[in-house]
Order: sequence, then structure tokens, then C-alpha cells
Amino acid sequence: MPPPKIQRQRQGRTTSSLQKSTDIQRFMNTRSETSQQPSDESASTSNPTMADGEWRTVLSDSLKKTENTICARLITKIDDLRKDLNEVSDRVTGLEHTTQVHETQIQDDKNRHDDQIKKIQDAILLDRVYQRKYNLLLYGIPESREENAETCVRDFIHSKLGLDQAKVDAILFANVHRLPRVKKLPGTDRPNPIIMKFISYPMREEVFRLARQNGPKLRDMRVSLRSDLPPELKAIRGKLASKAYDIRKNQGYQTRITERGIAVTLEVRESSERPWKRVCLGDNP
Repeated sequence: MPPPKIQRQRQGRTTSSLQKSTDIQRFMNTRSETSQQPSDESASTSNPTMADGEWRTVLSDSLKKTENTICARLITKIDDLRKDLNEVSDRVTGLEHTTQVHETQIQDDKNRHDDQIKKIQDAILLDRVYQRKYNLLLYGIPESREENAETCVRDFIHSKLGLDQAKVDAILFANVHRLPRVKKLPGTDRPNPIIMKFISYPMREEVFRLARQNGPKLRDMRVSLRSDLPPELKAIRGKLASKAYDIRKNQGYQTRITERGIAVTLEVRESSERPWKRVCLGDNP
């Protein structure tokens, strides 16, 4: 029997040989499996290709279903929004109509109230005119410090208007005095007007009629006799008097200013044989 050492070496070589044989056998088995793998892979490769086509079909169908669902929901939502918009539009139209009706009513009420206010204002103005109906204003009579206004008026009525002295002496005045001018034109020093209040209205009318008959003569003297009017009507009469002056100067027409109630009008005519024609501020005769 060999020594133990040699025996152990032999056993190591045997074990090593057996290990190498095992490894070689495993390698061969591996090669054999590797040689058979392409056919398996080709089979497995063909199956995923078919599965991929089916997957694309399923995915496409799913996308179409999703798209149809979304479109249907959007259409429904749009229809709901359109209905809401139509309802809002109808409400706005109704509100606009209601507002227009209210505006019309308000405008009608305003016009009615304006008419009522105008009537009240005209009534007040007419009352102020009536309060002055017994008065006359005499413009252009020179002033003197020691003058007597009533004596100046009586002398004017007799000497310039031609009223009989007995009638002049019989005139009864409630008051006669000078009025201070509220505003004098720059560069002028015209005398202040004289206001006279008659006791008798018929006598007042007779004196006023004589003044109208002697209008051209009084204008040459730069003297005028006018009715006493509220300030707003005096302003209208002043504008009409300025227009009447231009008409007489440029066209040679006869002019007169008439006063009826609160209406102050300018009338013109070409000659004494022609009728009077009313002229407004913006008109040409």
C-alpha cells in the first residue's frame, strides 16, 4: 500500500479529473441547449408580433371610444351653455324692454312736469305783467337836479303827444319818479327813465296810443314811451327793438313791437297800405 501522502495526492488528482469531466459535461449540455434556442426564439418572436397588432387594434378602439365619449360630453356641455346663454339673452332683452318702458314713462313724466312748471312760470310772469299794466316808462327826457318828474311827464304828454291840456290836467297818477338805471352802457350818459303809474287804465291806454302814433317823431328826438315789463320780457323787447332798428335802416320797412300778455312780438310792413307781418329774431322780413 502506498504511503498516505501519495494516496492523498492520487485522490486529489482523481477528484480534479472528475471535476473537469463534470465541467466538460455541463459545457456540452449548454452548447446543446444553445443550438436548440433559435427555433424556440423564432416561435416566441412570432407570437409577440401578432400580440402587438391586436394590442394596437384594442388601443385604437379604446381611443375612439374615449374620443366619442369626450365629444359627446362636450356637445352636451355646449348645448347646456347655449341654453344658458339663450336664457341670459332673453332676460337681458326683457330688462332692456322694461328699461325702455321705464325711460319712456320717466320722459313722459318729465315732459308733463316741465309743461306744468312752464304753465306755473307763465302764470307768475303774467301776474307780474298785470301788476305793471297801469305803468308806463318814459325814456330820453333830460334830467335836472330841481326837476319835478310829474310836471315833466305832463309837459311831454301835452307838447310832444298832442293831448289836450284839459285832459292832461285831469290825468291822475298814483306815482311818478325817476328810476335809477341798473346798468348804463359804457360811454353813454343817457338820462334815467321816468316811471308813471296811472289811476285810470283807459287814460293810460290813450297816452300810449298817442305815443305809438308819434313814434317816428319820438325816435328822431331819441325819446320813447314804453310799457313797464318784467326784466325777462324787457330783455326780449330790447333785442326786438335792435332788430327793428336794423330793418328800418336797411330795408325801410315800418316796424312796431306789440305786447299781448307775456308775448312780445315784432311786426313789420312795407307801407301803410300793407298788413303787418310778424317777424321773429332769426327771421328776415
